[in-house]
Amino acid sequence: TREKNALALCACGSTDPYIENCLDSSIGQQGVMSWIYGLHVLNNGYHCAYDVNSVVDTLLSLQYPDGGWALFGDYGDIDVTAMTLQALAPQYPYRGDVQAAVNRGVDFLSERQQEDGGYKSFGTPNPESAAQVLTALSALGINCETDARFIKGDQTLIDGIVKYRLPDGSFSHLEGDAANETATVQALYAFIAYKRMMNGQPPLLVFDHKQTAALPAETAAPAQTAPANPGKQETAVSGEIPFTGTSTAVTAMTAISTGISTQITTTTTVTNSAVTSGTAVPATTFTTVTTTTDRKEMHLTQETLQNPPSPHGGTGYKPIASAVILGIGGIACLVLVVLHRRTGKNFLFVGILTAAGIAVIWLTDIRSAEDYYSGAAVHKEHPIGTVTLEIRCDTVVGKSDADYIPADGTILAPTVFEIEEGDTVFDILMEAAQTYGIQAENSGGSGNAHGMVYISGIGYLYEFDFGDLSGWVYHVNGITPSRGCGEYVLSDGDRIEWLYTCELGRDLDEVYEP
Repeated sequence: TREKNALALCACGSTDPYIENCLDSSIGQQGVMSWIYGLHVLNNGYHCAYDVNSVVDTLLSLQYPDGGWALFGDYGDIDVTAMTLQALAPQYPYRGDVQAAVNRGVDFLSERQQEDGGYKSFGTPNPESAAQVLTALSALGINCETDARFIKGDQTLIDGIVKYRLPDGSFSHLEGDAANETATVQALYAFIAYKRMMNGQPPLLVFDHKQTAALPAETAAPAQTAPANPGKQETAVSGEIPFTGTSTAVTAMTAISTGISTQITTTTTVTNSAVTSGTAVPATTFTTVTTTTDRKEMHLTQETLQNPPSPHGGTGYKPIASAVILGIGGIACLVLVVLHRRTGKNFLFVGILTAAGIAVIWLTDIRSAEDYYSGAAVHKEHPIGTVTLEIRCDTVVGKSDADYIPADGTILAPTVFEIEEGDTVFDILMEAAQTYGIQAENSGGSGNAHGMVYISGIGYLYEFDFGDLSGWVYHVNGITPSRGCGEYVLSDGDRIEWLYTCELGRDLDEVYEP
């Protein structure tokens, strides 16, 4: 993430010391992605303790026997391979070992192209993987429309992307599905990368105003500027800052390793301050708005799970609060009379303020922690069955002395919930949070335009707490779905697990949805 911030500054032509300081402390610290993004910055003429050649050497050493690159495992991954080639492309003309490695990577991508011209990731066809490949080939000067290696039958790589295009110009993640922000962004910048190649411009992430200005004296380092690609003409800044990353929406964790942002509206279901002190938490009728500033212990014993606390009734504050507002408005009118300011404008102004105050009261839902945490299971009017939910964080037990991490890794033992038609994994998680007092923080929300819900924290345990590949993933019946939790509609008998991973699922032996 810090390297991407530095790359954004590079796009602005900045010489801020943050760029070098960031690279000095982040290159190589979080696996292959931190080498890739570090090299992108160095390719633009910036300097740090690592020179271009040493970073390139490391990336070459990480290539798999099959010719690809990946975050983990024994085989190359389409997205990571394409992203590595994007970083190596500017060095291709100058080193024979880079040429050999890149050629193997290109062969890897060619061999795994589907018959429709597109690509799969984690078994799911999607446009994002194809977009990464298009960006990589364009950086290498390979025209996918004419190169036989990337034409399957009569289908080209671009054909494999545009099949996901919707009438309004956006792109879907799954063919025939609704518009998806990530798919649209990646398709857009992939086509820009292709257009730049066809126009003779540098690769997408080698900016047209590649760094040439002298850095401040106190931060200047020995020159290690990578030579510019010959034959490339200088043109106006492209202005495109891509959100490159692994494409498949296996879980929201896909975004962790790559920095893709699918977050739309921040929604937090509960605050620790409310949990510990009973402070009222404001929440609108449209989205529950709270903040989380620190973390407190909240462990649920098996006894608590089997015998939840008694429900708390609503406060019924709205009529009283409305009466108070009306009273204040009346007092204000009396003051106007006493002060001999009985003009129509003044009374109208008081009336508007009073009406606005009452409207705010009735359009919001301010509840204390006791009200929010009902402590009672929700009995649904039209149940179609039940599901079981379990929340665990075994992967971090013993790695921290934080008191919010249960000693046995159990945040919620297997618990049964009723479901109605259309209930999603996200719906049941939020129901569990409200019923059993479990802190849960998310972005987006079930029922928004694309169902893009991202769970960033459960039980005060957050993404990135244990490394750049750490965060929450969910399984249904032992399988990792290729959909967000707000899109996965449940069926009777489903078994849901929310699990914390430190290695993007590798430490959970995940099985992906075909």
